[in-house]
Amino acid sequence: MAKINRALNLVIPVGDEDNRIYVHSTPISRLVFEEHFLVISKTFTAIFAEGLGAVSGPRIANLMLRQVAQEMKQWEKIQKGLINEIVRLTNVIMLTDNGWTSIPFQSVLDKKLLDEDDISEIQGELIFFMCVSSVNKRNQIEDMMTAVSGLWGSQLTSLTSTEYLASLPTLTPTENIGEMENTSSVLS
Repeated sequence: MAKINRALNLVIPVGDEDNRIYVHSTPISRLVFEEHFLVISKTFTAIFAEGLGAVSGPRIANLMLRQVAQEMKQWEKIQKGLINEIVRLTNVIMLTDNGWTSIPFQSVLDKKLLDEDDISEIQGELIFFMCVSSVNKRNQIEDMMTAVSGLWGSQLTSLTSTEYLASLPTLTPTENIGEMENTSSVLS
């Protein structure tokens, strides 16, 4: 019997329609959560305790994680473990001359393919998503991330990065050829 995929992955569109890329990220594993549960839970709680929620929570989640981890004297551990794992689970899907392609987020960071503002917003959304998807039940994740999606333009999907890439439209441009000819034999 096939196992139903209950994974909810995050897709963040970046850029305008003419120059759009998609950042696709999967949630961290249960094992990674268990290793970092306290800092993740404290970050999630701090975001909402400060009244930041879905409106500004994604923008500042990376800053809040760093602050909480530094207060716990675990920032270096979090960078090497949790942050690296989030980056590893994230791919960037971009349109090239050969069609849509996927590259690891780390490559995008290393090659400085995005500006600092875009990277900061992406990292914030990724960490917010990580907190939400680690701490909450599935229906809570969907409700909370749906609210975020409405504000931030991101989306939840059950598609893997490869499946999402395959779902994107091909390079064939839509051409407007004018009014269609009436081929009906009935006179109008």
